[in-house]
Amino acid sequence: MFGTNDSLVSSFISENRKLKTKIFSVTTLYFCLLVSLTFVSCTKEGKKLDPSDTVGLLGLPVGNQTLISSESSNPGGVLPPIPPVVGGPALPGQPLNAPILNHPQTHINNAPASEDPSGFHGNILIDHISFQLPVHNQTTVTAYIGKRNMVLEQDGTVINAINYRTLTPVNPNGGAYWYNFKFPSDQKHKLILVARNEFGSSAKEIDFSHNRNCIGAPLVPIIIGNCDPHCFEISNIAGQLEFKSKLKHEEITYLEFEIYGVSPKTGGHLLVPNSFSYIWDDPAHPPLQPGVTTVATSLNQEGKDNICLEIQSNIAMEDGNGTLSIDFFHSRVRLE
Repeated sequence: MFGTNDSLVSSFISENRKLKTKIFSVTTLYFCLLVSLTFVSCTKEGKKLDPSDTVGLLGLPVGNQTLISSESSNPGGVLPPIPPVVGGPALPGQPLNAPILNHPQTHINNAPASEDPSGFHGNILIDHISFQLPVHNQTTVTAYIGKRNMVLEQDGTVINAINYRTLTPVNPNGGAYWYNFKFPSDQKHKLILVARNEFGSSAKEIDFSHNRNCIGAPLVPIIIGNCDPHCFEISNIAGQLEFKSKLKHEEITYLEFEIYGVSPKTGGHLLVPNSFSYIWDDPAHPPLQPGVTTVATSLNQEGKDNICLEIQSNIAMEDGNGTLSIDFFHSRVRLE
C-alpha cells in the first residue's frame, strides 16, 4: 500500500516538473519575440525621419529650426570660428539667383522681465529679411551676434561670435521669418546677417547696443560740471576717449585726488584708476601754488565694450589756512 502511494507521488512530482519546464520555455520564447518586435519597430521609426531634419556640412538640423545657441551651450563665451553654413542645391523649377540681401529691420527693447528679473539684458528682434531677387528654398540665412570685434572672413568663416542661428526658410521670399536674441545691456554689440546658396552669398553688418542704465545721460565728448572749481572733461583724441577730472584751487598743503569709472549696474571698473597725492612737508619750499590740477585716465578693456559708465572723482584737500575739505563728484555718461 505504501509502495503504491510512493509511486503516485513520484509520478506527480515528475509531471509537475515537466509542466514548469514548458511554462518557462514558452515565457522565454514570448519575451524574446517581444524584444525582437520592439527593436524592429524602433528601427523602422528611425528610418521615418524627415530628410529636412538632417544637414550636411555641420551635422545640424535645417528647416525652420535653430541650429545652435550659445545661450544653452556656451553662455557668455566666444564660440570657436564658425565655417560657412551651406544648404542643399536648388530643387527643379526654383529660382537660380544668388541671395542679395536687402537691409533688415531691427527692434531693440528690454528683455522680458520673466526671463530677466534683475534687468541685465536687452532683446534684439531681426525681421523683414528679404532679397533683391527671388531665391530657392534651400538658401541658408544665418544671424550672428557678438561684440564689435566679431569678423566675417572672406571665406565665410565668422570669428568671435557669441551666438548664432541658421534658418533654411520654406518661404524665403516672403520676409516672414525672423531671429530673436537676448544680450547684455549697456554693451557694444554687432549683428552679422549672412545669406548663402550655391550661386553666391551676401551679408549685412549692423552695430547695435541697448542703453538701459544711462538713459538721459549726456553723450561724450562733453564737459560736465563747473571747472571753477571742479569738472569732468571727456574728449575724443584720434578715436580714443580721454577722461579728465580738473580741480581749480588756491594754495594748498595737502591733496588726495583720484578718478575712476564703474558700471552703474554691476560696479565693475571700466576706467583705469588714476590719482594724484601731495603733502607739503618741506618748509624750505612753498606749498602747492594756486592753479589747476588734473588727473586723467582712459577706458580699460572691459570699458571699451561698454556704452555706459559712471565717472567719479574724490578729493580731500587742506588749504594754506589749515582748512580741510572733502568733495565727491560723479556723473553718468553715454559713450555712444
